[in-house]
This record gives sequence, C-alpha cells and structure tokens, in this order.
Amino acid sequence: MELTAICIIGFLVLGIYKIVELLVKRKERLIIIEKFTSQATSETVRLPAIVQEKQDFASWSLRIALLLIGVGAGSLCAFFLQMYYLPDDWNTQQMLYTACICLFGGIGLFLAFLIELKQANRQSK
Repeated sequence: MELTAICIIGFLVLGIYKIVELLVKRKERLIIIEKFTSQATSETVRLPAIVQEKQDFASWSLRIALLLIGVGAGSLCAFFLQMYYLPDDWNTQQMLYTACICLFGGIGLFLAFLIELKQANRQSK
C-alpha cells in the first residue's frame, strides 16, 4: 500500500476514536454534574444555560448544517482561487483546498456556537 493510503486510513481511525472518546467524556461530565447538583441546592449553584441534561437535536442540526455550508463555501472559494489566481501546481492546490475547507468549516461552527449562545441567553432571561 502507498504511504498516502496508510495516512488516510490512520487519520480516519484517529478521527473515529476521538469522536467516541469525546462522547464518553461528555457522558462522564454529565454524570458528575448531576451528582453535584443533587447534593447542592439550586440557590447555591447556578449552572450556565449552555449545560443541559438532554441533548437538543435542533442545535446539532444547526451545527451540522453550518459546518456543511462552511465546507461548501470553502470548496467553492478554493476552486475560484485555484481557477483564476494560482498555477497548476498539485501541492499548492491540495494546500489551498484543505486550508479553505478547514477555515470556512471552522467559521461555520463558530457561527453555530454564537447562535446557540444567543438562544441560551434569550431563554435564561
């Protein structure tokens, strides 16, 4: 097998492992928060509105939608930059596509965070 294929498979396995690890850690944190809130009264401890016991499916769909919009915008931006401004160098094209996709995907996730924070502030008032 080529080195590229090995690297791709390695990154996929690492990504899946990190997602599973993140979900397990999140469940552990929620259990700790539940134990902590059951011991303390509601007047002494105020948890932020962003910490919720149940998962809100609307927030996940918002995150995924804005992530995919960001990835699409990044791909489109990279395509136009490559088409009109850059020479036909394969390494430069790979770097440009990866950078634009990651940048716009990150911007999409940041926008999702801001929207969720605004909604949480609106609900707490």
